[in-house]
Amino acid sequence: MSRKLKFDLNVQADALLCPNPQEFYSKAYITEDIAANYRTLPGVKHETKVANVLFDNILKASNCSFTTDNSPLDAVTIDVCPVSAMAEICRFDLEQSFVSLQMAKGSNGSWDVASFMAYYWDEMAKEIQQEIAVLRWQGDTAGGSPASYLDLCDGYIKKFCNDGAILGIYNGAITAGNVLTEMQGVYAALPGEVRANKANLRFYVSSDVAQLYEFEVASGNTINFVTQSLDLAFLGVKIVVCDGMPSSTMVLTDYRNLIYAFDGEGDSTALKAINLEDTVAEPLLRTRANLKVGFHYVNPAEIVVYNACF
Repeated sequence: MSRKLKFDLNVQADALLCPNPQEFYSKAYITEDIAANYRTLPGVKHETKVANVLFDNILKASNCSFTTDNSPLDAVTIDVCPVSAMAEICRFDLEQSFVSLQMAKGSNGSWDVASFMAYYWDEMAKEIQQEIAVLRWQGDTAGGSPASYLDLCDGYIKKFCNDGAILGIYNGAITAGNVLTEMQGVYAALPGEVRANKANLRFYVSSDVAQLYEFEVASGNTINFVTQSLDLAFLGVKIVVCDGMPSSTMVLTDYRNLIYAFDGEGDSTALKAINLEDTVAEPLLRTRANLKVGFHYVNPAEIVVYNACF
């Protein structure tokens, strides 16, 4: 004897408007190059502390007494800035675009155009990622920035410029004629014990510096200049191109000294797509993604910065 069971599954319309939250936030918050070049600190809701202990002169002569110096123990407070990505689109604009062919017939066409919404959320995540990249380096809560979103959080450059322990250099703008010389100066300024661990060192450079470096190095090598791409490295140190950096800027340090904090846990509840036609009878789709980001560093004596503030 067998039984036939029937199931009826109703999917709410709003569910069709939202992407996979985990996929969306992974694109917005962090990419493969971020994970490899920064010390990421996820799950920071408001603030946390990172322990830092400094050992110095711990080798002593062997004898029966115990002799030591105090090892300073410190903790760096890591906080995050709450930000929201908000966007709005009108249904009438969709009806006058290529998406209209996929919408239901009638003047009250449905929003449930899966291919468009997938594109919409993907482009939104990319824009969030790009704005965070600029905020990471150029953010300044003092205001007056060209882009308003740069007022939301302080980035690395502002914090570096206000710290006297940072190893700062500035000899003028980077050009094709001096790019290698200036990079050598930055490399030489880093303490020798830090340079010894090249696997963890990163040469963060602005896009104009990276381009000038490629032109200068490749010009002496016909293969690289014409037929083969050039691996970005300087004296064995990986070069990281930072599109968000201001021009003629370079930073050399152990990547673990640069901390990128964010709240990546439980953000699925913060991803909203609301059809206002169902509430206030306006043909609008509003989307909102709430995020938290923060940019900090440790061991300033191990960070060399080439920037106009020095």
